[in-house]
Amino acid sequence: MPVAAGRLRSAARTQPTSGPATRGGPAKGPVSQRLVRAVATLAVAAVVVILVLYPLGRLAVVVGTDTSGQLFGGAPVAEVLRTTVALALAVTAAAVPLGTLAALGLARSDVPGRRVLRVAIVLPLLVPGFVLGYSWTQAYGRGGFTDFLFGLPWRSVQGPAGVWAALVVSTVPVVYLLVAVGLAARAEPELARAARSSGAGPLAVLVHITLPLLRPSIAAAAVLSVVSTLDSFAIPQAMGGSGDFTTVTMAIYRRLSLGSDPAAFVQALALALLLVAVTLVVVVPADLWLGPRLRATRGAGPSGPVAVPGASRPHARSTGTGMHARSTRTAMSRWISAGLSLYLVLALALPMVALLAAALTPAVGVPPTPAHWTLDNFRSVLNARSLAAFGRSAGLALLAAGLLTVLGAAVAVLERRRIGRALAGLVTVALVVPGSTVAVALLISYGRWLGGTLLLILLAYLAKLWALAHRPISGALDRFPPGELQAARASGAGLAVAVRTVAARPLAPALLGAFCICGVTALHEVTMSVLLYGPGTETLAVIVLNSAEIGQIGPTAALSLLLTGAVLLPVLALWPAIRRLRTR
Repeated sequence: MPVAAGRLRSAARTQPTSGPATRGGPAKGPVSQRLVRAVATLAVAAVVVILVLYPLGRLAVVVGTDTSGQLFGGAPVAEVLRTTVALALAVTAAAVPLGTLAALGLARSDVPGRRVLRVAIVLPLLVPGFVLGYSWTQAYGRGGFTDFLFGLPWRSVQGPAGVWAALVVSTVPVVYLLVAVGLAARAEPELARAARSSGAGPLAVLVHITLPLLRPSIAAAAVLSVVSTLDSFAIPQAMGGSGDFTTVTMAIYRRLSLGSDPAAFVQALALALLLVAVTLVVVVPADLWLGPRLRATRGAGPSGPVAVPGASRPHARSTGTGMHARSTRTAMSRWISAGLSLYLVLALALPMVALLAAALTPAVGVPPTPAHWTLDNFRSVLNARSLAAFGRSAGLALLAAGLLTVLGAAVAVLERRRIGRALAGLVTVALVVPGSTVAVALLISYGRWLGGTLLLILLAYLAKLWALAHRPISGALDRFPPGELQAARASGAGLAVAVRTVAARPLAPALLGAFCICGVTALHEVTMSVLLYGPGTETLAVIVLNSAEIGQIGPTAALSLLLTGAVLLPVLALWPAIRRLRTR
């Protein structure tokens, strides 16, 4: 082998140079690469300015010029802000412990039905928020499913308590995913096993080892829970819109609905800017504290699977003590499975069954028994208006997903330099800024030319969802070995050929995943769409919301099921492809 390597090096020295080096000198390649990188950076920076910086800056200027301090200090605004912040804190206080316990429980390999439960617990992410909230009103409200079956209606479901419960259900999957990822990346199996071998019980291991290691992930989940609740509009509007309960996003929507009142429009701008300020107060300190801690992960090594308190006990013999310990662990796993199953039935399965029953029932007050089932509600909503809205929603979702995948990949590549990191930070700011604020900012910036058009809705999708495409692609690039791409370039492959043959294949799962996430999110987005649509540009989610506001229960339930199916089908179709790409 050394002799062969020496002959190859000698032959390489004696071969004449060819390709770009012989035509343009050795500096041409680096110069062209720098030029391409500079052009790409300027192009991405221009898009960031158009979608993020200019609209938010324009919003701040307009509010600062046309409003007075009374808008921020008046009693109505203060009350709405207190309600929104209290709701965000209450949702976080319930969702973070539930999601953390679910992640810890499903990390045990002996939980019955573990695979099914792990999939089921994230399903609320795929159910549009408005559909989830409306299904809860049909399941637990007066005249709903539980009222018909057991005579036990939840009279306050359409109010603060119901909004809180539905938002907790929609937030638990996010907390679960973040904690599960943190458990896989930050857990120290050796410490847990050593503590168990030293006689520590499962609770002691959990309190003194597992939870301290997961503290950054849990804190990040709490911050995301607060931000997502501040941004929530669909669930509060579906469950609390008819009463005195009002959040900031609902107040913005109601003021923008008064299109002929300039004062109401200015108040909506002020509320949107106030929501940005509250969000940044939460996000910026959390990012400064959590950023370095979330990047600190345990190195790869032969440490074995992640140890979860109570999941295993080394050196257990076939003695009475060992058999008792195994029996206790089995009973605990069964309790975990039973508790999660009950939670999923109450939180998701029963509301969706109630929604289906409402869609199949011909009128309010008719018992939802098989003898009364009919498809009339589905026939009534499958009209030219709803089909056109579905076409617009699907077209916008596909176009937004494709553009966002390209933009996310561009920022992920540029992120390796300082200017790229600044652009990535601005993209993340757009994600945490509430959707209602993004919509209002784009409306006052480009509404004169694009108001009521699909293009303005598309710009809102691009601005708000850009980080959803950037994050998974950036994580995949962090794990991609740069030496392979450099070797391809050194072997004579051009940049396009090297990227297509070397980089695209291992990055394909992340690219397809980013496309799927952005497409699904855009398909059921309603917060920005309901503020920006015009005549003939309604999306399917907007039609569902409008149908509920005029009290059409059966048709609204049918439309909600159709919207949910439109979201689930692409995921079910693309998920096997993503898994095959990851396996390869």
